[in-house]
Amino acid sequence: MFDLSGAFRVQDAEFYRRYYGFEHQHADWLAQAVYGLAEFQAERVKQAQLIAVPGCYLMALQLALKPLVDAQLLNTDQWPVINAISGVSGAGRKASLTSSFCEVSLQPYGVFNHRHQPEIATHLGIPVIFTSHLGNFARGILATITCRLKPGVSAQDVAEAYHNAYHDKPLVRLYDKGVPALKSVVGLPFCDIGFSVQDEHLIVVATEDNLLKGAAAQAVQCLNIRFGFPETQSLL
Repeated sequence: MFDLSGAFRVQDAEFYRRYYGFEHQHADWLAQAVYGLAEFQAERVKQAQLIAVPGCYLMALQLALKPLVDAQLLNTDQWPVINAISGVSGAGRKASLTSSFCEVSLQPYGVFNHRHQPEIATHLGIPVIFTSHLGNFARGILATITCRLKPGVSAQDVAEAYHNAYHDKPLVRLYDKGVPALKSVVGLPFCDIGFSVQDEHLIVVATEDNLLKGAAAQAVQCLNIRFGFPETQSLL
């Protein structure tokens, strides 16, 4: 089973009471669920009976930060600060003035209390500050993440961490120079990542189509891995 809700992404029933406000009705499945971050969980996905596909923000932000966290490059005394903008399709199809395309003006929401912040921090293993924004465009997510590097960490170290994580991952595209724009991924199943380093400061930009790599394409990628098809089957 492939679940695209948030109901099985964290293996702790108390998490759902605290952050989502409901009592989990299938807590027995939490321990069996595999988090569908395909680039890092492929071996577990191959054996899973329940795959909890990450949401759109979760996908871009974890792909941007996890290689840096795993390589222990970040000075976590200063939390990564994430500013991410989503198109209105990320707010769903329900009729609402706050998400009507003609009414939307660029605006932050969920300041300090966005429900995905605890999930991001839980899976990365470090605290983060996450501010989401709704933009007046149809689809896509672009995240700008500001981090502090440990002393002595260079741009080459950052590049190597990303290369080691993604050199054989076909749906993550790394930029040698510059940072990605939203138009590079809309309608495509990729997450694009670029970065810039100045002294001990690092800015990472990650972008994806929230309806594809942030949802449907990620589910198909997990399906392909689970049933032994080429990872990009029906996506490329």
